[in-house]
Amino acid sequence: MSNRANPAVESIKQSVAGAAYDLLAPAYDVLTGGYAYDTWIDALEVLARRHGLTGQRVLDVGCGTGHSLLPWVNRGYEATGVDVSERMAALARAKADGRFEVYVADMRTLPPELGPFDMVTCLGDGLNHLLDLEAVETALAEMHRVLVPGGLALFDLNLLTAYREPPDTIVDAGDRVVLWPGAGARITAPGGVGELVVDVFEREGDLWRRTRSRQPHRHHPLVDVLAAARAVGFEIAGAYGQHPGVHLEAAADEHIHAKAVVIARR
Repeated sequence: MSNRANPAVESIKQSVAGAAYDLLAPAYDVLTGGYAYDTWIDALEVLARRHGLTGQRVLDVGCGTGHSLLPWVNRGYEATGVDVSERMAALARAKADGRFEVYVADMRTLPPELGPFDMVTCLGDGLNHLLDLEAVETALAEMHRVLVPGGLALFDLNLLTAYREPPDTIVDAGDRVVLWPGAGARITAPGGVGELVVDVFEREGDLWRRTRSRQPHRHHPLVDVLAAARAVGFEIAGAYGQHPGVHLEAAADEHIHAKAVVIARR
């Protein structure tokens, strides 16, 4: 599989993804406020230790506003974040209180000065935002590059089950309301593309201002992503199926689980 890509096209894709999350950034914590990040990271830490994680240096790729980064820091890890959105990264940086660094970069071109790390995480279906398998392979190659020998990459991936009937979501936070209709993100065939459209309504006096964020998503068959990981030098240590919440099963199934959690070793 080739990693070659048109730099101009890749730059446009990066700016589109960054712009979508720049728009969503002010409401992101409202939208994800009910997510059990601490419990989730607890489970992932146990999984990583089981597969040989011994160090404390962690890079969180696609860290967003810091929800998946802060739990590592609070557990004593030397953690660093990267996100493609300047506004998301700024919000994460504001939570840092000097405890960690956050860089603005595309996951396919991580800053050369980063690393080496004992573990790289990429959570919250970050790889599904990449719209072709070459881009996924490039991102995985970058994660491989910044790891120490024997280091772990821990990433999740939306499976076809997650896209078949995505639910509608409405979060009312008083002066800010977030609407996330699921229909646009529906994907019924392997490898299909959907679009997450999120409307944010913010009160301005007696009126409301609407901001719309559009985020294309692609279903990448798990077997193809595992092959891409192997192609850049990873050994697959495990591909776990996730049910809603933090319940993991030993083997991921596209038709049963909403997500796969993959552990890969450099």
